Amino acid sequence: MSAHRAFAALRRARLSGTLSASCFLLVALLVADGLQALMRDDFNRIDLPLGGQVPVSGAMPQQAKAHGDIIADIVGLDGLDFTPLTDFKGFWFGAHMWRATLDARNATAPGRAVLTVVDLVPAKSTTGNATILVQNPNQIYTITVWPSEQAMQAAHLSFSRRVTGLSPFIWAGISFACGLAVGFLHFLLNRAAHRALADEGIFVIHGLRKTDAGRQALFSPEGEALQIGQPMLLLSLEGVEEGQGVLQEYAPYKACALFAPDAAPPPQYGRLLRSPPALE
Repeated sequence: MSAHRAFAALRRARLSGTLSASCFLLVALLVADGLQALMRDDFNRIDLPLGGQVPVSGAMPQQAKAHGDIIADIVGLDGLDFTPLTDFKGFWFGAHMWRATLDARNATAPGRAVLTVVDLVPAKSTTGNATILVQNPNQIYTITVWPSEQAMQAAHLSFSRRVTGLSPFIWAGISFACGLAVGFLHFLLNRAAHRALADEGIFVIHGLRKTDAGRQALFSPEGEALQIGQPMLLLSLEGVEEGQGVLQEYAPYKACALFAPDAAPPPQYGRLLRSPPALE
């Protein structure tokens, strides 16, 4: 492989690394977008479009033995229908729960309403020697009926949900999977690029150390035979010679080149070194 192709392989490897890092950065942004929407949202808020239907659930009122015993009241809009469907045990703590649907197909207009699931059984609260009967709290839900799906989406608290219509956590999962796939591709391309560069006597600086004698550029010679004391040329990412150092330490997979303290430009992480024999 020519040096030109080796440089092209390195550019592809670095582009794939940038894409992988961008995917994981996007994951963080999407998760942050989803979390801020959850924190700003009220747990008892219900949004649905005019003519639409959504599932609703909650804790079973004390006086209700089954979903058919639920007493509910809707105030604020005409035509909203609350229909209890079933009761079940909660997934986390095993509490008795109900599940229902809220239907806006007969709603007359968009607007706001309040759904109250009534609890008629008083709770007992003991204070000292006295027992006080306190009404168990009703379950109150704030309902917003939007003119359309588009209007409801445009008002969503999540930016990605407003733009795409999908949950940010779904996009985060997709981005995470893409980041893993591209990251694995980067690993393969990077290994192949380093091997191709080594075949041309070119090596990538993967570490730097400052010493009294100058700055050491650490690199892996990829098993190539080098001689301590031989010159090492500093190259730009385009392969242009920028300076010269000397090979100070060598092992088959670990080496370093020393550059004078006043070397200009100094070696940098990710830049390239070339051994002069490869120039012949």
